[in-house]
Amino acid sequence: MDEPVFEVDDAVVLLLGAPSKQPQLTDRLQGVTRLEKMIFLMEHETSLSDRLTEKPEFIAYNFGPFSAKVYQAVDTLAAADLITDSAASTPSEAEAWESFAAIDDAAPDDPYATRDFQLTPRGRRYYDALVRQLPPEAVQELSQLKARFGSLPLRQLVRYVYERYPAYTERSLIRDEIIGGDR
Repeated sequence: MDEPVFEVDDAVVLLLGAPSKQPQLTDRLQGVTRLEKMIFLMEHETSLSDRLTEKPEFIAYNFGPFSAKVYQAVDTLAAADLITDSAASTPSEAEAWESFAAIDDAAPDDPYATRDFQLTPRGRRYYDALVRQLPPEAVQELSQLKARFGSLPLRQLVRYVYERYPAYTERSLIRDEIIGGDR
């Protein structure tokens, strides 16, 4: 039997659908920055990286690790009705960084806007098909990643990534604010 092929869009679906004991994380995540950092951590800290045949190709950018492929995957998944991608207001300025991280660097209309992602029923069926190709321990890894970082305050998630992967902070506009300028 051939090894399954997992691309970046599959990684997004797998992360969204990963089992969670927290109802607010069932089939969903809040924020494109959170999604992007969690895909980054999936690639760097789980065995699922070995299963990705298409790499996200993260680069150091304005807000740390950035992958245009994650943004493209979200657009593709939304167009295929596998996920919903909605804008909503965030409760705090700390959760609003992502509104400034748009690919086209356009200024947002609402500085507290975020993007929330949720599997649709069709996306849930796709997740179920994908997960059947994974060993149980890989699903457990995804669930643990989601439990650890899915509802962590965004500032703490970004700090974790910045401290563990400093090479991806070289071009960051918020590096000093997150980890200080003395590093």
